[in-house]
Amino acid sequence: MEFIIRNVDFEVTEYEITKKIAEVLHACPGPFVSDADAQQRLINFRVTLEKNECGGVRNKGFGSLRLPSKDVGLKFRRLVDGEDGITIKVGKKRLKFIPTTKHIPNNLLVTLAKAPYVDPDIAQKRQEKIDALSSYFRIAKVQIGIFYRPKDATPSDPRAFSAEWQCNLSDTGLGWLNFEYEHKLIRAKVGDPARGELLYSLIITFANINKMAVGYDFGNQYICFDMFTPPIVEREDFNRTLTGSHSDQKNYRERVGAIHPGHEQIAPYAHQIRIVLSEPGDLEKFQQFCKIAELRPPIYGIRIECICQGFFTSKKLAWVQRWLKSLSSDWPVAFQIEALLRNGVANTNELEDLRPRIDELIRRHRPFAAAIMRYFVLKAAARPPGQTIHKCFELVVQAKLGNVRPQAPAGRFYCHRVTVTPTRLILEGPNILQSNRVIREYEGYEGNFIRVDFRDEDRLQYRWDREVDGASFVRRRVGGLLNHGFELAGKHFDFLAYSSSALREHAVWFVSSFQHDTKGLVNAHTIRSSLGDFSGCIYSPSKYAARMAQAFTATDPSVKIHRSQWSEMPDIVENGVMFSDGVGTVSNELGDLIWQTLCDARRDGGAHAVKPSAYQIRFLGFKGVVAVDKQLEGIQLCLRESMNKFKDHGEEYAMIEIARPVVKPNTPHLNRPLITVLEDRGASKDTFMELQQKVVAEARTAHDSVELFAALLESHGLSPTFRLASTLRKLNTLGLKLNPTHLHHRNVDTPFLAQLRACAINHVLRAVKHDARIPIPNSYMLMGVTDEGPAYEKKGHSNVFKLPPGKIYACVHKPGDSEPIWLHGPCMISRSPVIHPGDVQQSYAIGKPPTDKLCLFSHLKNVVVFASTASYPSGKPFTIEQPSTIDDVCNFVVEYINSDVVGLVSDKHITIAGKAGTQIISQDGTFNESCLKLAALHSQAVDYPKNGWKVDIEDIPRSLIPYKPDWHAAEVESPRPTDYYESDRALGHLYRNIQLDDIPTYVPQQLEKPLSDAISITLRSLVKRQLERRERPSKLKVSMDSIYSAYLDELIYVATCHTLSRIPGAHLREEEIVVGTILAKCSQKRFKTDRIYAMRECISVLIRDVRGRMLPESMENASLDEVRDSLEIGWSAWALSQEKYKESHEQGKGGYGAQSFGLVALGVVLDCLEQLQELPSTQT
Repeated sequence: MEFIIRNVDFEVTEYEITKKIAEVLHACPGPFVSDADAQQRLINFRVTLEKNECGGVRNKGFGSLRLPSKDVGLKFRRLVDGEDGITIKVGKKRLKFIPTTKHIPNNLLVTLAKAPYVDPDIAQKRQEKIDALSSYFRIAKVQIGIFYRPKDATPSDPRAFSAEWQCNLSDTGLGWLNFEYEHKLIRAKVGDPARGELLYSLIITFANINKMAVGYDFGNQYICFDMFTPPIVEREDFNRTLTGSHSDQKNYRERVGAIHPGHEQIAPYAHQIRIVLSEPGDLEKFQQFCKIAELRPPIYGIRIECICQGFFTSKKLAWVQRWLKSLSSDWPVAFQIEALLRNGVANTNELEDLRPRIDELIRRHRPFAAAIMRYFVLKAAARPPGQTIHKCFELVVQAKLGNVRPQAPAGRFYCHRVTVTPTRLILEGPNILQSNRVIREYEGYEGNFIRVDFRDEDRLQYRWDREVDGASFVRRRVGGLLNHGFELAGKHFDFLAYSSSALREHAVWFVSSFQHDTKGLVNAHTIRSSLGDFSGCIYSPSKYAARMAQAFTATDPSVKIHRSQWSEMPDIVENGVMFSDGVGTVSNELGDLIWQTLCDARRDGGAHAVKPSAYQIRFLGFKGVVAVDKQLEGIQLCLRESMNKFKDHGEEYAMIEIARPVVKPNTPHLNRPLITVLEDRGASKDTFMELQQKVVAEARTAHDSVELFAALLESHGLSPTFRLASTLRKLNTLGLKLNPTHLHHRNVDTPFLAQLRACAINHVLRAVKHDARIPIPNSYMLMGVTDEGPAYEKKGHSNVFKLPPGKIYACVHKPGDSEPIWLHGPCMISRSPVIHPGDVQQSYAIGKPPTDKLCLFSHLKNVVVFASTASYPSGKPFTIEQPSTIDDVCNFVVEYINSDVVGLVSDKHITIAGKAGTQIISQDGTFNESCLKLAALHSQAVDYPKNGWKVDIEDIPRSLIPYKPDWHAAEVESPRPTDYYESDRALGHLYRNIQLDDIPTYVPQQLEKPLSDAISITLRSLVKRQLERRERPSKLKVSMDSIYSAYLDELIYVATCHTLSRIPGAHLREEEIVVGTILAKCSQKRFKTDRIYAMRECISVLIRDVRGRMLPESMENASLDEVRDSLEIGWSAWALSQEKYKESHEQGKGGYGAQSFGLVALGVVLDCLEQLQELPSTQT
């Protein structure tokens, strides 16, 4: 409801009137707020005064008041109406309020109903800050370079600055610097619009500043910016043609990689900034601005010498490239040398000084050179200020010589990675990655393949403001590399292809041509040609690329079969609807062979899994799911026509590649989209709150007992690599408890174990709070397959049982359970992801199938069998008029990066649904017209990689208000409360219902001597007894120090590579590694999830390698004395871990790595004792 405000004192401000009206609306107790409502959100309202254009006075004496609803407006009117009403006096006059019949715009109405009330004092201070920071600083000189330590500098001396490129604006140019408080950045602009010049901006975000220093250099005022990543560079044409429409404010700034060709040459290697100011007193003013903007104050009082050293001249860069090309036979070493330069760890002068040492390392220790250099790059980046890079190199070589990197197990390989940003290449690895068909085909030549990610400078995916044209830049930067390849460490790499999952991460494969022993010359073209016949999809670039992507899907090899052992069969089609899309069958005998092969490669030999009834596979040109069919005899693989995506080359033998075996039922979780849809379908908010409280209680009680902590770890898939839950349960059987209550029990708790619990609890509660990730009880996530009954009936079989329409079959068998569970009765079934209200459906599970008929699915476990699984009709793919070339595929990748809006559409969907599900607009939530449109756009965006039809960002409905629901602030660093409103949907209540506790500060355990702890005291007698029973002398020939040293090296490497922090030398906490999580915030959830997965993969291989050095190849087949040998090794490793921890703690180093190594050793000891039957049963 709107009121006209009359009789306004000309001198008062909107803030003053807002404060006085708030005293009435927000008085507690008062007309609008009772004591019981004291915690409710304050009524929001908007005061606007008519400004006087002539100046002199602040307003024209009148304005408007807008309230969020008619009820509030009428109540307010009764309070202030007439002579007896409440007096609201501002300045020297009593305000008069006259109601109007004007309609308040919807967006403002939603803002008043949803957005938080902002205290006018806060709003006024915010505006005062903006006004105080509104003036500019004149720039005399912009210099871009690096910080370096002069050779004659002492450890306490400040670093110097080498200006590798500079722009002098004193005489011939114009430059100015300003603060943008709203966007938390500093913008340095270069260019003179009056001369028709293009205007360039260097954008320095507050979050990107590591530290600043200010000072005087021969009277010149300078500011040095030490930044984590390069600044954003934008270009603007002031003389562009304007139309007077809204389009003038769209894409008018262009993202570029450099200001000038000279800057472009050094930008890949140097990004630190030094700015010289021209006006007297500007340095003091800049320091004051930093204080106003709440930016950490710059360092003052140290002199940073500035001189151009020419580290990155064409001549010096050419010298480096000649050296790297001379190392063609040692390319992994050349890669690490390039990493030193590209990652900003060393300059060319330092590389020149290091060359003799590196060449000697290669000559004398070639087998270890690449591994040592890999670790050296890491240590050099984090070396202490007083340590030269040469000293660092000597220490690394001395300490790491002879350390062996963990061997990559079957199905994994060490992959070099490159991240392409707007200005540079960031080199990483090699790290463990799951292999694929192509990598396995060229085993032994994996170093010629490289994975390339395309990301912004902060390594997150590209995101543009609406006024920035980033798409053109991506076409130049990304498209240029895809079409022409790039040089790296003396080799030329060309675009090869991508996998579907990698494309979602904006990652692709490149390859450098090489000579194969049997295949001859291998390059990108020959590899693509060998994959199959793509003539059926060659006119659609996206589909052509998607078909090639099948060969690059991460898979595990299983069994090779002969052409006579696989066949193609027709799909099940009735009334024009296909019910078997992508689903085939496999004989029981072949299924057993596949499973045995997978078990041989599994860490547990398949002991903690149920033999699969179905597999997700890739096979030649086929992809899909195959379910075990017990009617098939011998070795048979029956594939449906719908599974055949492209023709093969007529191979006699082919490998069945396993993308995923169905070894157990997974636990489904609620999430934001599913909760939003269920709430709109009638689910009560209280139901979600009860489920949340249950999982919160389970998490917070993990401190109470070993059993509760172990259950938390298992139910959330935490610490599987370190087997923490299993280890704790075994210790529990020996009387080692948390919070023991009996005298004969010992306390198993340690400060490190307490940290692990805190980390695990934080991980669970963070997922519940930030993602609404809540386990759904009595529910299962299963792979879908088809009832083969109709197919067998068509073959002539009689008395066949077929699932009736609307019915499903599911038999769930968890590892360790003696009997399966047949689901029976009404149930809810949903697809993933959920976005449309129709994605959740009611169905009926039939329970046990009849035994008096031929039932083709009665033996299937951990899958859901559908009577019909008609898929959404796939749209016709985007095509071109001529056969697709690899250039067309490259262009598609570029457009995909520019048009990847799946996350944006999904986020917009639940945000708008939250605003739509209110009385202000309607009660339809996800049924709202905008939400239904977004659901359709989401489906289009998901299918974009296959059919090539992109979503135009202009088609995405916009939010009515610029505010976001409070749950949206979850992963935002330092969110401003005024940017969010308190959501009244279930998601908002769930978000506010949890308060996250900080991980407590780690207090190291004081060890008097190794093996004096409760665990060691409990186990010592058991270990001693078994070692005394050994019937032969010990065969212990293991260097435990070397195992520990190699473990620690790789642990630190993995922890450093996968941290989200940009601070040099930062790494993940040891407890994060053990639990298998990353606790740092990240604005892009997908990036964080990918980093966690990659970290777990690397750590899994490391732990497997360490355990493999301690344990026999097969515990089941080992003799008792062999197990006792392993017990002795494990016990010595456990003792060493405590010695290393004590030694490190006494030196004040914190003991990083020792305690996690102890967990691995403890697991080995307990496994051996269990095999030797020294432990009570751990069955729960």
